[in-house]
Amino acid sequence: MSLEKKGDFGFEKIEKELSYLKQNQVAVGFFGEDDSLLLTVVRANEYGAHIVPKNTKYLWVPSSNAIHRYGKTVRARDVKGLFVPKGKHVACVFENGKSVVYFYLMSKSDIPARPFLRKSLDENKKKYGRIIKAGIEDILYKSGTGKKLLSKLGITAVADIRQTLTRWTKPGNAPLTIANKKGQNDPLTDTGDLPKRVTWKIIPTGGKDE
Repeated sequence: MSLEKKGDFGFEKIEKELSYLKQNQVAVGFFGEDDSLLLTVVRANEYGAHIVPKNTKYLWVPSSNAIHRYGKTVRARDVKGLFVPKGKHVACVFENGKSVVYFYLMSKSDIPARPFLRKSLDENKKKYGRIIKAGIEDILYKSGTGKKLLSKLGITAVADIRQTLTRWTKPGNAPLTIANKKGQNDPLTDTGDLPKRVTWKIIPTGGKDE
């Protein structure tokens, strides 16, 4: 966009800020360089996932007992004394003379889609349009900047996504997941990781940030 100069009306500054908007954009969500495991979780929830075992017969899903003792990332090799009772799809250890379930053996796991990113955008896109309109007017008639406009969009979108995450209830967790979480059925915010990790950044249009 070019503007004809007739007197000192701040045209150079306006052109500079409009050029900034043309050359940059705001990205909102979760970023790969931060945590690839986090992105796997985000994709599985946003689009759903069908998980099957690789190079083994079953998926070994830790129970609340295993998680409580060894943490969320516990694997079968971390637990000594595991055994599988005949005819059962669980792996146990003896504790105080009793068999305690540490893993459930599953042939598959289906995660239903919970498209919180797309839902947040769809519910708030009109608001973002108003923010853009007001930001352009600030550049033209006041002291607004392109960076200020993109920053406001980013901050607002992050807050909207966090709100969508905390409100999400359906589809809820599977019964086994609820049991492992002691009755909690907040599928997207049970650990608090997703709301905390959603963020924004300004990047070149059509490219990646430096």
